Amino acid sequence: MEEPLIVRDLQITVTTPTEDTSSKWNKSDRKLWTGLLFIATSLTFAGRTIMPLVAVKVGDEFGWNKEQSGIVLGAFFWGYPFFQIIGGIVSDRIGGDYVLYRATLIWSVIAIITPQVPYYYHTKRGTISAMAFMRFLMGLTQGVHYPSVSSLIGQRVTISHKATTVGIVFSASSCGTLFTGSVGSILLERYNWRIVFYTIGGLGVVSAFILRYFAKRQTKRLNVRELSSNRREKSKVQSKDALKQLSRHRAFWALLVSHSSGVFVFFILVNWFPTYFTESFPDAKSWIFNVIPWIVALPGSIGAGWLADSLIGRKYSVATSRKFIHTLSCLGLAFPLFLIGYSRSFTFSLILAAIALFGQALSNGGTPVNPNDIAPSHAGMVFGIINTVAAVQGFTGTYLAGYILHMTESWSRVFSMAGGVTLLSWLVFVIYGQGTSIID
Repeated sequence: MEEPLIVRDLQITVTTPTEDTSSKWNKSDRKLWTGLLFIATSLTFAGRTIMPLVAVKVGDEFGWNKEQSGIVLGAFFWGYPFFQIIGGIVSDRIGGDYVLYRATLIWSVIAIITPQVPYYYHTKRGTISAMAFMRFLMGLTQGVHYPSVSSLIGQRVTISHKATTVGIVFSASSCGTLFTGSVGSILLERYNWRIVFYTIGGLGVVSAFILRYFAKRQTKRLNVRELSSNRREKSKVQSKDALKQLSRHRAFWALLVSHSSGVFVFFILVNWFPTYFTESFPDAKSWIFNVIPWIVALPGSIGAGWLADSLIGRKYSVATSRKFIHTLSCLGLAFPLFLIGYSRSFTFSLILAAIALFGQALSNGGTPVNPNDIAPSHAGMVFGIINTVAAVQGFTGTYLAGYILHMTESWSRVFSMAGGVTLLSWLVFVIYGQGTSIID
């Protein structure tokens, strides 16, 4: 929202909630918490990408076909939507840091338990159901992560640094996948698939206690309880009509469609790229295709946030900034996807995968920041809503890809479908998206 004019003679100053610096991090705190959120998000994504990495090994051990592997992989998204909206609302009211460290501890424990569960069952159906249930629980507990992070950034970061902060923190999804693809691949090849769960789950437990320490220290320094009390009182008044106001605006629906379409495509890539490379190029080293594309993607997210804030700093509108970044992202993602299914060269496929993931990473300077643009005081709730729909789309995409592969054995059909959905996301947001506030 643009800053209203200040009439100095009358000493009238009007500021928006996002520009109230009393509850914002200073430079050192912002750097500290950006690092903490980056690590937490990296490990969260590492946790959710364990199963895609080990799916072939687990499937071979228990005799699953691709459709059954798709059911297990997609079960994450059955649990993922449940606490998105609630997590966002609670984070808006009491602080995203408090929600975040509790959720991190719980999913980490689930990761540690998961490898032992299928061995209690002696039928293929039993192992599928057991692992699907554990994936469901993982999704259930990780569902609050992004709404709580979005809410925390909205509450603590000034508007001039929001896109950069979001870009850095959300780039951790690439870093987490990179960690699983590199360290996880080494552990998988040298030991077994179970050790991957134990390692990442253990690191998650450690990160949860670190977050808890700094969250409590922040409470003392910023007097967060008093600030949270004020936000709760404000939210009681505003939240009554917030959803109704949102539902009347095309910009909200554009954000919802664009974000959910992006997640639909992203999780096809996350869950099926390892299998695509393993089957299409069986002699290739797994660490190469599980690491290199994600290394390339990492600077895309950070650069997109910096570019978005730079455009706003040069007096371009917020809407122009978000749409420009979204255009670069969607076009950079879609066209490699249309080509990769037809590639017979490992090197060319690796290059296309890297370009596609770099394009996807650019999106973090666009739609993920937009909830803070259109609903500054309800960013956690808005992100929870759009991510709830996106979670359903993520499951649909993961399962649909598995079904298409089972029926047609055609990777080109899977990736062409993903490319088409990406172009839909681009058109909807460019036409109907906006960068100004719908609700305060």
